[in-house]
Amino acid sequence: MSLDETPLHGGWSERLSPREREVALLVNRGLRNKEIARELRLSNGTVKLHVHSIFLKIGAHRRYTLISLMREGGIAENARWR
Repeated sequence: MSLDETPLHGGWSERLSPREREVALLVNRGLRNKEIARELRLSNGTVKLHVHSIFLKIGAHRRYTLISLMREGGIAENARWR
């Protein structure tokens, strides 16, 4: 299941870019920024910027807030991005 296929609470995911959605899925899987950077072949700094941008767009200050929103919206831990 991808973020595009899942009805999400409040439609907050529509504000995220495709790359931010990928990062959000990996945060939801419990990966740290360095692990996300390795997985997506990005620099750690770029991942930090994406995470920060996600937080601004959804009004979160912590990773657990993002994870809570995703799980409320029915996004499973092992969801995949196409």
